[in-house]
Amino acid sequence: MIRALLFLALPWAQAEAPAGGDGAKTVVGSVVRSKEWVMRRTPHREEEFVGEVSYRKGPSLLTSDWALFRHEPQLWDARGHVRLQHVLRSGDRIDVSGETAQFDQKSARGRLLPSRDGLVSYSRTPPGEAPDQGSAQRLEWEGQERVSLVGKVQLWGPRLAAQGDRADYEAAAGRLAVSGGRPVVQVLQGDWTGAVQGDVVTALRRPDRLHADGRTRGWIKFKKRPGGKDR
Repeated sequence: MIRALLFLALPWAQAEAPAGGDGAKTVVGSVVRSKEWVMRRTPHREEEFVGEVSYRKGPSLLTSDWALFRHEPQLWDARGHVRLQHVLRSGDRIDVSGETAQFDQKSARGRLLPSRDGLVSYSRTPPGEAPDQGSAQRLEWEGQERVSLVGKVQLWGPRLAAQGDRADYEAAAGRLAVSGGRPVVQVLQGDWTGAVQGDVVTALRRPDRLHADGRTRGWIKFKKRPGGKDR
């Protein structure tokens, strides 16, 4: 679950400026398609894609009703049924949906927002298994290193569950920190299961562990050893 958050931003983080042409617009290693395409050169150079927009790059597909690329300051905007699908090397499928998205190629920062009073939705589905799912008021990312779910964060599924006001994932450290609103993180699969509540709850991958700061409480249960004894 926590590793999968990294891949939500990949198509935007790897995006190149689109090139003009009829039909599909070719991009280095990718293809942009839409019903209509408009190139504007004055007063500022920009490309507008209207109707059934799709941006495909490698194992990633981004779709929306409308998209705009402004060559200077190198900003992408997408609006209307924005959906990102990405297949990990493991075969896991990532699917995230919202209403509007923006990505700044210079700073490598972006965000995905829902419709008014709605939530951004997220799911990760391993091959042949049930999905982990989640929702939040918005998704933010910075390059391929940091991804955040912000506002009314909920994660649930067969492997892990969490809730709080904010969830921040740092790829280099393999760390998911959930904060705000007395967050709770539950580990539901693995050599051990458990749940921790605190002011900030952090899940780390190597080694797998939970850490809580502030006023904390929780429990942990290890799997039984062969022969029936608890570890």
